[in-house]
Amino acid sequence: MKNAAVFCVAWVLASSLPAWSKNSEPALTLSKGARVGVVSLLAPEVTHYHSSSAIQDSFLKTHQVQWPIDSMFMDAVKQRISQMGLEPVLIAPSQGLERGRQEFFVDNSINKGLSKPCADEFTQMASSNHVDAFVVLVPGLNDSAHAGSGRRRDLPDYLRGWGFVTKAQQPGDKPTVFDMTQVLLVSGTGGTALLRAREPGGDYSDVWSSFTPPADLKDVPEAQLDALKPIFSGLVGRQASRVFDQVYVVGGGGP
Repeated sequence: MKNAAVFCVAWVLASSLPAWSKNSEPALTLSKGARVGVVSLLAPEVTHYHSSSAIQDSFLKTHQVQWPIDSMFMDAVKQRISQMGLEPVLIAPSQGLERGRQEFFVDNSINKGLSKPCADEFTQMASSNHVDAFVVLVPGLNDSAHAGSGRRRDLPDYLRGWGFVTKAQQPGDKPTVFDMTQVLLVSGTGGTALLRAREPGGDYSDVWSSFTPPADLKDVPEAQLDALKPIFSGLVGRQASRVFDQVYVVGGGGP
């Protein structure tokens, strides 16, 4: 019994440690000054899910927005990357990644690593853009394979990307903002790109505190949706920060 108790205490202490420390192996080691490609594969859209106790009153609508998601992602991560002594480089995804976005990141889970076609695209991109690693924003789903423990059981599994939730039975409440994305850390050297870390967005949420219901709840104006930009930027910045916690920089800097 004593040994069991000691084991339990040790397990609790171990599980409370950060993703890595200088006494453990980091997910990825980079040299100071290494170039990190910043890549977004997230579509410029926001999903509105309205929940009601009466099923016929619930609805889902996807709003197309004119947001530069790649620039938003760059702005969310560049300060942290620079503070680590690395160089952030905004890179457009290859045509192969664009075509394979649904297959690579949504239809299939990447918990066990990148598929060969997906890895090949990153390998070619690393070579042509002279980068050592990538931080990548990709869509995910509200299911256990993508969101993990952050899965929202009160919401449909098919919700993906960025969005917000309103509730008919609580008209005075402000919408909850959800982040069903994935931030990936991919190494680009060594001949084959490898997935080094992944942070799902299911655990990251916020409240749209400035929201005022429009005359038609199914038709939220884009100008009003623009208020969500800093909220989503903040969420993905926190999400990416967890990925950068697993990078160690040799020759100065560090997480």
